[in-house]
Amino acid sequence: MNCKYCNAELEKDAVYCPKCGKRIDGKKRCNHCGRDINETSVYCTYCGARTDGKSACPKCGEAFTGNFCPKCGTPAQAEIPHPVAASRDREKTMRILAATKQSALYGALCILFIFSFFITFSLVTTVEVVSLRTDINSTSFYFLITQFQEISDFLAEKSYYPEMSLALYLDAGISAACIAAIIIICATYFAIGTTAFVKSMRAKKEIAMSKYVLMPALLTLALTLFLYSFASLSIAQEGAKAKLTLGATTIVNIVLVSIAFATAAILQIIIDTKKHKKTILNYVLNAAGMLLAVLFIATLTTNLLSVDSRSNQFSVSGSMSAPLLLIGLLAEMGTIDNPATMEVLIGMITNSTIIFILFILTFAAGTLALIAFAKGALNNKSTPRILSCVFSAVSAALSIAYLIMSIIFCTENLAGAATVGASPICAIIFSIFALTLSIVNCILLRNRDEQGSVVSSFQSDPPAQNAE
Repeated sequence: MNCKYCNAELEKDAVYCPKCGKRIDGKKRCNHCGRDINETSVYCTYCGARTDGKSACPKCGEAFTGNFCPKCGTPAQAEIPHPVAASRDREKTMRILAATKQSALYGALCILFIFSFFITFSLVTTVEVVSLRTDINSTSFYFLITQFQEISDFLAEKSYYPEMSLALYLDAGISAACIAAIIIICATYFAIGTTAFVKSMRAKKEIAMSKYVLMPALLTLALTLFLYSFASLSIAQEGAKAKLTLGATTIVNIVLVSIAFATAAILQIIIDTKKHKKTILNYVLNAAGMLLAVLFIATLTTNLLSVDSRSNQFSVSGSMSAPLLLIGLLAEMGTIDNPATMEVLIGMITNSTIIFILFILTFAAGTLALIAFAKGALNNKSTPRILSCVFSAVSAALSIAYLIMSIIFCTENLAGAATVGASPICAIIFSIFALTLSIVNCILLRNRDEQGSVVSSFQSDPPAQNAE
């Protein structure tokens, strides 16, 4: 047969003309629902939409193009999109939102990788109302390389006892280990996450990008806070104050990653509203548990004890963390040769070592509780909730022992010259709150699972007479 438009020769089962490209099977496609209908049809037989591009006047029935009927002047009604077309538009919108969410999470992963090389600290000096912020180091490589050279030069200038070397190299070694762990974790997750992100973009499929970002973010935060505990010191004298704090680049890293996570969370709520409503309690409880765990380990790194010495001539106040207390006592022993003073310092070293060990154990338990809460937010299984309950209980028990040893140190070794700081007290409060929340989470999950099993059992076992 031949084309009725250009008379070109056609195949027997041809639908379109190979020469002019027009459809020759007597059909046309509806612009609203996408189905094939008769080419002479004015209305689609499936969705009822007009196929000639005109609007039907709701008052007189006149077919016209434009915004007003030329016969009676009635405005054209807004066309209601067909369900199929609306579903396609919604699916396209959801794909765009999902891609945006994955891009935000991948952006957070890139930020973590870049800023892992810029973990820094600053010294904030305040004189009356004027504050000056001075960067102590510029990159993470200071902790890996430069600080060891500075310690070697410092020890070579003067003869010190071995305790001084032990104090300095203990601080430097732990700091370097934290920085190396941060870089390795961020680099590993960045490589794995980049591969998964590229594959998902090529395949145009959504993946759980959060599992590649949440863990390195939390571990980086925990290790940074642990590193900060070795520099948590503040001194005030005669109106002048000095305090060691996190560097500006580290704070920017935390803020940018938090913004990326917040953006991804909002997009996830928009994308999957129905599912989110079903699991809203799971997200809220685990997110609250993560916040409590972060507050727990953050306050744990602050002042273990506070000193406030006042006299007629001068007044000095300050505070320090548990790691810095041990390092300071070791450094003091490295400069003193008086036997009586050394005997006193040995007793202080013993208690401060116990406090330091309790600090590490408590911090580790809090970090594991934080990871368990994060795992519970990523999936809906019972194991992360049980682990969060266990590690929260361990954190609470260790924080109580941590507070008791702090009180003993301040009363026996310092004879009341120092008071217990806010760190042990806040740690107990946040750990108890986290434990309570994890217990509630486990109970609610168990009740929901039991109700779900009863419903599924009822639906899968019909009555005997109905089956017969």
